[in-house]
Amino acid sequence: MSSDESSFYLYGVGASPDALTLGSLVLEKYWEPLIARHYSHALLKDQDLEDNVWSSTLKNCIFYGRTRLTPDVGVSGFEIIDLRLAWQKDHERIVMAKSGRRMTLKDPEKFLHTHVLTNPQAQSSLKLWLSSARSQYVMNMKWARRPKIWLLTGLYILEGTRTVVRKSTSTKVEAGVNSALIGAVSSVPIGGSISLGMGDEWEMAMEMDEGHVWAAQYRLVDARYLLGRSGQKAGGLPVIGLYKDILSVNMKRGGTADEVEVALSPASEAVDEEKDEKDEEAYEEYEKKLEEAIRIFEDAPRMLLN
Repeated sequence: MSSDESSFYLYGVGASPDALTLGSLVLEKYWEPLIARHYSHALLKDQDLEDNVWSSTLKNCIFYGRTRLTPDVGVSGFEIIDLRLAWQKDHERIVMAKSGRRMTLKDPEKFLHTHVLTNPQAQSSLKLWLSSARSQYVMNMKWARRPKIWLLTGLYILEGTRTVVRKSTSTKVEAGVNSALIGAVSSVPIGGSISLGMGDEWEMAMEMDEGHVWAAQYRLVDARYLLGRSGQKAGGLPVIGLYKDILSVNMKRGGTADEVEVALSPASEAVDEEKDEKDEEAYEEYEKKLEEAIRIFEDAPRMLLN
């Protein structure tokens, strides 16, 4: 298992490989990338794929999703890959796949600059999101911050999958995957469940033959708002101009930034999974304000924005 495997997140439902692609951008909600506001990058093919992507094939693999990662437990004939859960973290799940592919960008930073930021649709999405987030309407709120934009840098496309979800709530049951568990759940029909004692119950949730994206890896886009540096590129980094702030009193940004420098945050900067009630309240309020601002910018006449 690769040393960066813990940076992948396992989904509850497989996504279309045509929609969830390397180089895609997701605003805030990496755990539901096709429901959240997003930009889907075009599929890489032929020489472009070979030049930019590391790819490896898999056979008879088991993906075990849980909130916290612990050492693997071997199961004869299978490769077990420990991943974090992207959503519904209280529900452990196992995805068994007959075959699949692991694909990661060779140089995410370079790919962002040469492929993503050169795409007009990606530029348009970023300009809309970043302009809205920097609007007076959003910045005046208590929990204002920079928006979190995620670049999809790796994925697992799995075929012949069966997914089981742990329904147990017993604190006496230890987490882990072993041969007995895999053997027991392999024969359970769709919608059926099996009890392993002590309140440990697993339900067969779904089965898919075709290839779908079941896990993804992200890097946080480091978007830094610039002050008074119009037309310049600090350190040679790409710069995106912002729309006028139509949500301010005079539609001007005044002393605030009117451009954004775009790069990638360090790979070690992982998704923060620990949230308390105060964090959740702040996130929900910020998300609501940001979405309201985005909709206003979307509906505004182009002549007012430029």
